Amino acid sequence: MTNNSNSLIERITKHYPDLTQNSRRLADYLLLNPEKVLIMSTNDIAEVCAVSKTSVSRFIRRLGYADHLSLRNELLAVRESGQPVLTNALNNCDFYQEIQALERLREQLKSVDMEAIIKHLAEAKRIKIIGYRNSYPLALHFRQQLMQCRSHVELLPLPGQTIGEDLAAIEEDDFVIVIGIRRRVSHFAKMIEQLQAHQCLLITDQSGQKYAQSTTHTLICHMNNETPLDSYAVPMSLISHLVNNTYQLLNGEATKVSSKISVNYSKLNELE
Repeated sequence: MTNNSNSLIERITKHYPDLTQNSRRLADYLLLNPEKVLIMSTNDIAEVCAVSKTSVSRFIRRLGYADHLSLRNELLAVRESGQPVLTNALNNCDFYQEIQALERLREQLKSVDMEAIIKHLAEAKRIKIIGYRNSYPLALHFRQQLMQCRSHVELLPLPGQTIGEDLAAIEEDDFVIVIGIRRRVSHFAKMIEQLQAHQCLLITDQSGQKYAQSTTHTLICHMNNETPLDSYAVPMSLISHLVNNTYQLLNGEATKVSSKISVNYSKLNELE
């Protein structure tokens, strides 16, 4: 058994594309809450994820652990090494899951070629941002922020339009950003397949990591499965990180763009 503190997460990520629906429900829960293995029984985990106890045991063995106890012992060894691990349930802590997810995002960014992504955002001829349903406000915000430091940033598709024409218009020097959080549109997989010929960044949640091999870059925003309604604090924080680093790379050019926009605001008297 490995002593790597990320062993559980790495194993889940490795097997995720081949998991069944029930197993993915367990995977999504444990990716965001690995410490629950320490404070919950297999019965408790099964109840929270709405699966059978047998499904939990089968899932644990699929990851390469002998049983729940061996998995629990691995996490206890991590705690004994000095790394903080939650070993008791927290009550009435609305923001704890958000903090955990943000920490996970920060760790992920350390292992990703962020320099290449930021360079694309700053230097691509055009930026095309695609977002449907709950991902649309994220895409809209991303565009608005990028427009503060560079030009030629497009939001796709236009309201009431289909995406086919826009995909056909993507050129070699363009950089495409696809945001697909949670319930994605039915043609999402086909769209990702068609974008394989282009430089593309996918921003998604843990359920969308199955598309990682089909995109140039993929960033995972782990979403909390314990509350009935989702918080988008993590993807919004990621967008802030990306645009601020793009602004910094563009430096003087970004300052010129944002200053010109501010002058227009003043001339048009658009803001208070």
